[in-house]
Amino acid sequence: MQSLRKLVRKPRVDDWSPLAKFYYADEALNAVANELDSFDGRRDPERCNQLVTKLRQAQDRLLHIISEMMVIVFPREADRACRDYRVKFPDEIVHDNLPGQLWFGAECLTAGSNIIDHEAESEAIRPMARALTKHLDSLRDLLKDQSLRDPTQYSDKIKSSLKLFDHLFAEFELNYVSAMVPVKSVKEYDCQLDVAVLFSETLERALRLGYITQEAIDDCDPNVMITVPRLAIICGLLYFPDGALNVDGPPDNLSDMFRPFHNLLTKIRDLLKVLDSEELSAVELALCSGDAAHVDGPIMSASTFTMSDFRQKSALRSRMNGTSTSHQTTTYCGSEDSDEGDSADSPSPSQLAEDACVAVNQILSPTDSSSSLCDMQQCKPPTRNEAAAERPPDPANLRARFRSSADLVHRLFVCIAGVADQLQTNYPSDVRKVLKMVLQPNEVVPVYEVPGQTASQPVNEEETGVEVQEALPLPSFVGVRWVPDSDCEQCTACATAFTLVRRRHHCRNCGRIFCSRCSANSLPLPELGYDRKVRVCNLCFLYKINPFSPCQPQSQREQHHENDSSASSATPAVN
Repeated sequence: MQSLRKLVRKPRVDDWSPLAKFYYADEALNAVANELDSFDGRRDPERCNQLVTKLRQAQDRLLHIISEMMVIVFPREADRACRDYRVKFPDEIVHDNLPGQLWFGAECLTAGSNIIDHEAESEAIRPMARALTKHLDSLRDLLKDQSLRDPTQYSDKIKSSLKLFDHLFAEFELNYVSAMVPVKSVKEYDCQLDVAVLFSETLERALRLGYITQEAIDDCDPNVMITVPRLAIICGLLYFPDGALNVDGPPDNLSDMFRPFHNLLTKIRDLLKVLDSEELSAVELALCSGDAAHVDGPIMSASTFTMSDFRQKSALRSRMNGTSTSHQTTTYCGSEDSDEGDSADSPSPSQLAEDACVAVNQILSPTDSSSSLCDMQQCKPPTRNEAAAERPPDPANLRARFRSSADLVHRLFVCIAGVADQLQTNYPSDVRKVLKMVLQPNEVVPVYEVPGQTASQPVNEEETGVEVQEALPLPSFVGVRWVPDSDCEQCTACATAFTLVRRRHHCRNCGRIFCSRCSANSLPLPELGYDRKVRVCNLCFLYKINPFSPCQPQSQREQHHENDSSASSATPAVN
């Protein structure tokens, strides 16, 4: 019965209803699946990989069409499954091809495969994958049957099936991605939002004080991306002590980015509190400009300090003492416990944070001979009770450890810049996401209400001109809108009028109308759902073959050649 209905009620190719597009997308998916089932992958692995890629593309296109149906059937977002959990996913996971990958993963789990190195998680989510694939098969049958009956209507059974599929797919997506990659917990995401608030307050303060200009933000100046994390350390330690950089509490309350630098930030905060307004302004200006060369005052003989210099000095001292760089806990006088480092060949964020902690304590250490002697010796680390019983350092003693105000400013610049730059190196994804939230906030469109008046309902007026078709930013999975036959009386390329003999031909790639001479080529267009060769115009054919060549149809070249020859024949010869 369905085969007979296919012959009689098959949707048109140029029908733009989602059910009509679903019919052809499902046919293409079945063709690829049947070819893959009858193919022996051991004989031709390359061809097998190509078929698997085509299968995933067809699955992705089918799911995009189902998502389009969901928006039409359930226009209110509250009626669809919540997707807010995606904010906890890494940026590289959320992309347009994610639904197709999830469907492919569900099929593999249903067939008995396991995720590599995640066997326990695979067994846990396998029932979800089976329920999803089983319901998706029944949904495909319902949608295909409805597309042959009436592509413009959705029955109550289809609506309930779509809603159930949406919830099953959302549940499987969350569990599958959580098994594949690390996903932030609620507490970790809240800490990340606190860091975003801190960066936002820092950016507003920098704009108010003139450290950053609005033009630099609009132009996406890279210096802004470097300056904001540096200034955020000062703002979080001094002006917002109860926010994202609350170092008085346990380290577990800090974000993952700042947790390895807890002891380091505590020492930096103690030094920032002893600065006056001019010194603090000098530190902020140095962090914005990237160097401390403009600081006035006598600079000590070793005027240039970098994080790499003090890291090399720490490694040299460790070799002199015969210590191991793999599993030794680096300690210093008057410091708290530090974390163990990993191997030197592949340093982890905790290893780098430990190196920075050692470097900062060397930078912030006293400059007299007694402190140098203590720095060259191995000190016993204090216990937890002794560390908790330590009193806050005396501001006068802290300032007395430095030879001059410029020395203090310069060393603080090196410490803060080193911590901020390590954030960019160790946690690039988190820093990028926070900066994106701060520098590219969601636009809020104001709504103006007039009391006593009713808003007019917008009328969708559709234009079908060729220029309008070119201006529409349509995604690849939607397809190409064809120019109606009644709107075109001549070939788009050669401008030859159509007659009873000279018929119209649509290009499957651009949708325009051409004569048979200007559309004599054929190409497969898998991104538009055409796996077999279909008719395309000469211009699209040249572009598909070589996208970087100056595409000029053959008819235009011949016309230009005829014009040149006629012009040369009309020019009189000069004796």
